[in-house]
Amino acid sequence: MIKSGLEKCFSKLNIGTTTRFMSTSVNSVDLQNAPFVHYRPRNGENPKFKSPRRRASKLFHELNREFTEKIKESKPEVFRVRVDPGDAVELELIAQGGANNTNERHIERVRGVVIGKGNRGLDSWFLLRDVVYGLPIERRIPIFSPLVKSVKILEKNFIYKGKRKVKRAKLYFLRDRNPAACKVTQSKRKK
Repeated sequence: MIKSGLEKCFSKLNIGTTTRFMSTSVNSVDLQNAPFVHYRPRNGENPKFKSPRRRASKLFHELNREFTEKIKESKPEVFRVRVDPGDAVELELIAQGGANNTNERHIERVRGVVIGKGNRGLDSWFLLRDVVYGLPIERRIPIFSPLVKSVKILEKNFIYKGKRKVKRAKLYFLRDRNPAACKVTQSKRKK
């Protein structure tokens, strides 16, 4: 019987007795049926090593895609509209009571300019910027959150007022400009 390279290595280390490295015998380890041995013999078959981490990430990716499709079908009022950076948007969010709350008093309307958008499966988000009481506010809102009820576009290409196209995916340069350029929320004035 021909010994494999790993068995030769174990026999050179004299594994049958207690050594500095391990205290097991060669017979207790079944090398042929070990599920994830990072050893490939030099002669003979060279089977492809399937990492459990890669298989798990592939399964996680498929689950992520299935759940995003299911949520898109169940909430058409959120995903019916295409939202791009530079658009003025109004979102309806549930402020209190959880996702199954139907009380109208607990729904909060958030307005802002979309200055960024991230597409990461279930972790997709909008980055909204608005000026409230003179202070610029940015909110990162997860799109697939059960707390988002609806998305409504107030104005397409709000940044340039429709005069030219937005040619950037992230409009972070608006942080350095005049805050009035991002002001969507109308202040309530007494008459």
